[in-house]
Amino acid sequence: MRMNHLPKRFFTMLMIAFMGIGVMSCSDDDDTSPTPTPDPDPDPVESSEANITSFVFAELDPSVTATIDGTNIMAELPTGTDVTALSPTIEVSDEATVAPASGEAQDFSEPVTYTVTAEDGTTQEYTVTVSVPALRVEAVWQRSLNEGGLPDWFTANNDRDIAVFGEYVYVHNNNDKIRVLNSSTGADISVGELGYLSGTQNFQSGNLFLLGTATDSEGRIVASNLRQGDAGMNPWNVYVWENNDADQELLFSFPTPEGYRLGENLSVVGDVRGDAIVYVPGSGFGVESNEVLKFTITGGEVNPEPEMIALSGISNMGNAPDVAPVSSANDANLIVAGTGIANIAEYDQSGNLVGQLPAELADDEELAMLFLFALDVAPFEVNGRKMVATTATDFTSNAADSGYLYLIDYTDGWDNITANNITRMPFTPDGNIDANFNGTGGVDVLVNGNEATVYAMITNFGVSAFSVTFE
Repeated sequence: MRMNHLPKRFFTMLMIAFMGIGVMSCSDDDDTSPTPTPDPDPDPVESSEANITSFVFAELDPSVTATIDGTNIMAELPTGTDVTALSPTIEVSDEATVAPASGEAQDFSEPVTYTVTAEDGTTQEYTVTVSVPALRVEAVWQRSLNEGGLPDWFTANNDRDIAVFGEYVYVHNNNDKIRVLNSSTGADISVGELGYLSGTQNFQSGNLFLLGTATDSEGRIVASNLRQGDAGMNPWNVYVWENNDADQELLFSFPTPEGYRLGENLSVVGDVRGDAIVYVPGSGFGVESNEVLKFTITGGEVNPEPEMIALSGISNMGNAPDVAPVSSANDANLIVAGTGIANIAEYDQSGNLVGQLPAELADDEELAMLFLFALDVAPFEVNGRKMVATTATDFTSNAADSGYLYLIDYTDGWDNITANNITRMPFTPDGNIDANFNGTGGVDVLVNGNEATVYAMITNFGVSAFSVTFE
């Protein structure tokens, strides 16, 4: 049979057969197949976490981080903080949101509710409560011009210091006496044969018989005379009375260095019959000294060579200086006042300045006296707050006509003190015109749990006691 005589459809069928074989051959040689695309998850799992993890008042200096306890958030802010428009920084769980939003100003004078919404819509409410410690000062008793009467034994010039221990208050009176009062009522207590403690027994000529007055940790009365530097001719004497009915004893005597004035004030920590420290500032009335003398007593024996602590940044502590340690520790910082410092300041034991009242507060009329003539200083702690009590008068013209007790809260650092951290209590009525020939005075503190009682006196203006607490 001749090929060209085959029908056309035969050739067509033959071509289709060959093409099918080719397709089948290619399919057999291809080992790969397309990867199927997975179907989208019809029900994705969303986070149900709805927590506040951090709540910080970062705008404050220093910042305050609140405490988170379950769904309660609490923060204690510095005294005087304006809580009506605070903008906290808030962190929450991943994918969650919070309302009010982080950084949004709120009035925290009442508790504020924050709602956290999780990714899946779950919500959780938090209650934020802010507290600002409020100082409460109330008079326990007052024998002052402000209340219409002074003790009848007050003089025109020389009632100049105060100390307290337990039920007794000791007030320096008229050069050589120490009067005893009841700490709860302010009433006079008659002691000994004379009715008061006498400071003339070991008297040597020169300056005041007694001035600085303190107590030790056992309740003994400690006082010293006032001595201007005269190459040791009239030594600085420190005396002790075992109790209200005991005789005066000489605790130790120190030859006053030339150019020093000792005894304007003194501070005692510890047991003077055991281990104790006696601090005394070394200048006053034009004598140029920036040194605090630190006498140590070990086993009842006094080291006759005091440590000399030179205060940095000043050359003269000025008139009526005072120094008081913030605790009984040997390395405790010192609170210092004096006209040469023109401030209330804190120094460490090496004499380095730790902090002081901000200078701009001197422009406040009610606080200016703190920079003119602050007298005694007494640091203390109550309710976890660090405080300084001081008395002050305007004595720039030797005719002070007003005097105040000041309470300074420096818990949040000296640089952060504002007028809201300082409270003053008057010893004279507004507009008092009685000239104060000697604008000095003293202050001491008893702390009992969460309450302190501050005892203060100002020459010619009286003696008073005030309770101090924080709410």
